Amino acid sequence: MTVVEWRWAAVLLSVGAFTVTGCVDADSGAADLLPIDSTGPAIPSTGSTTTTMMSDATTISTTTSTTANTTTMPAPLELRLNQVQMLGSHNSFHLVPEPTLFAGIEAVSADLARDIEYSHRTLTEQLADFGIRQFELDVFADPTGGLYSSRAANVVVGLAPESADAALDAPGFKVLHTQDFDYETTCPTLVACLSEIDTWSREHPEHLPIMILIELKDLSVPEAAAEEGLELTIDLPWAQPVETTGEVLAALDIEVRSAFGLGRLFEPDELRDGALTLAAAIGDSGWPTIETLRGRVIVALNDTGGQRDLYTTETPVLEGRPMFTSSTPGAPDAAFVRFDDPFDPGLDEAAAAGYLIRTRTDSPTVDARSGDTSRRDAALLSGAHFLSTDYYEPSSFFDSPYVVALPGGVIARCNPVTAPPACRDDLLGEP
Repeated sequence: MTVVEWRWAAVLLSVGAFTVTGCVDADSGAADLLPIDSTGPAIPSTGSTTTTMMSDATTISTTTSTTANTTTMPAPLELRLNQVQMLGSHNSFHLVPEPTLFAGIEAVSADLARDIEYSHRTLTEQLADFGIRQFELDVFADPTGGLYSSRAANVVVGLAPESADAALDAPGFKVLHTQDFDYETTCPTLVACLSEIDTWSREHPEHLPIMILIELKDLSVPEAAAEEGLELTIDLPWAQPVETTGEVLAALDIEVRSAFGLGRLFEPDELRDGALTLAAAIGDSGWPTIETLRGRVIVALNDTGGQRDLYTTETPVLEGRPMFTSSTPGAPDAAFVRFDDPFDPGLDEAAAAGYLIRTRTDSPTVDARSGDTSRRDAALLSGAHFLSTDYYEPSSFFDSPYVVALPGGVIARCNPVTAPPACRDDLLGEP
């Protein structure tokens, strides 16, 4: 089994029961793995075996069939982006704060410390080793540079406040979760993060499309704490983020476009293709085929409120904009929709209508700590196209088998809600 297949086996074991269904490999005897409640049967070839097992590996029953498969499979060109399902990562850049600082955060708020106790591999490792095809980057505007070079909370625990990273002194958007205390990141600037993705993409030109969500942040630490119901009594020289304006969003557009060469970024105008609105384009022609989007990148603004309104003020259909928005079905800018809750009944309705959807498989560390797989399992059975998680591998900070992987350890699979009946996962591979 590959590393990814072992990760899927771990998923099955954490559920407690699984079904082995599929074509038995003549050399290894291995079979594809699918959850018991997966939507739709596996497609057998000339010989298939189905074995139902419990987590203690006791065989309950085994049946063998030699029925020939006469189903005509569609050509890969017929499969569209909104007919597949792939994995994504949440706060894809995030690293746990340095131990001394983390202990200080925990002393102020145990709940906050719990929620940020996760780290990610580099973006390159996520792409190459874990099949991640959707990222989320938190960015802060820094038009003159140096705004986030000093970390106010460090002085409280005896650490030097100044960063040694020269990249933070240069103008441009910075990538971090929360300034002043939860700032550790695998790539400190937006240009660095996007360039890392671009480099891997160019080295693997036949990859499935990659989606990047950008969350533009502009709250100070006290303001962010107040939103979470916390009152900070520590008076420190907190960094004051730049307010989000039209000029800031225009600068963000420039950085996004600068990272990818001509024709590699799939933009809203290309999807709209003369339709009056993006929603009309979704209804008329839909998202392009997987084959036409191989090697390309899609970027969307994560905010669903004021920033989205500001981004669409002058161009409600995103004409001339490089980024999609996190919209609502039927709106002029609607092509991509966020449903953070996989149990939301509107999710599958939006998927059936043709919209591209991201959902979450877990809340920050909560599901993984408890071993609760209900949210993950609901996401896997939903019509969402990108399933965002912090656990494409088990946590290294606490003992839990919780992990998220697609059935069979594939990078992409047929979407359980929107894929055509004859869809087959091996049509979605990468060289």
